[in-house]
Amino acid sequence: MSPAIGPAGSERAPPVRPYDGPVSRLLMPRLVPVAFVAAALAGCGSPPQPLPTAPPEAYGGVPSPGAAIPSFGAPTMPGLPPGGLTPGGLPATLPTYPVPTVTTTPPTTPASPTPSPAAKCTSGPTGAQVLAVIKGKPGIPNEQLEVHDGPYCSGSWQFTALEIAGKSPDEVEPLLVVTTGKPTALTLVEAGADVCSLRVQQDAPPGIRVRACGF
Repeated sequence: MSPAIGPAGSERAPPVRPYDGPVSRLLMPRLVPVAFVAAALAGCGSPPQPLPTAPPEAYGGVPSPGAAIPSFGAPTMPGLPPGGLTPGGLPATLPTYPVPTVTTTPPTTPASPTPSPAAKCTSGPTGAQVLAVIKGKPGIPNEQLEVHDGPYCSGSWQFTALEIAGKSPDEVEPLLVVTTGKPTALTLVEAGADVCSLRVQQDAPPGIRVRACGF
């Protein structure tokens, strides 16, 4: 069809015919993207939140910067000074604790009573018989001797103290003599300034031992 010619010889635009076709085909390309975006937003949930700019507060709250921190003081323990420990780790003065004293009493053993010293002989020997036994023995003074004290008898043992004639015991130490046996057959056991020998301690009767040893 040829275009229409206007009055001035110009071409006249063809008349526009109204479109009476389906409308859904023209609208679908625009409606589908909008619905797709809405569905995508609904499936993702709430939009993301902005990142925090400070660490979360601890349980119970944290004092804000510049706030005074409460002071609980140093713990006190029995025996420690009020100021606590020194920088070295030990208190300046260590506490002292009373220590109970335990006294141990050793068992007491009753001391044996000292036996009685031997009594003077009643049936010999005589002083002359004792002097005859020691005459000429080694260690006996070559001077005249006489009986100073005794003889004392206990069983078959005798004890006699002699001295140098004419001299007192303060001037010369007495000569002690221990004998044993019958008065007519005496045997010399010890003679001298100390007659507490092992034999006298072990074998002599207690009365003679007390005279010779003192116990």
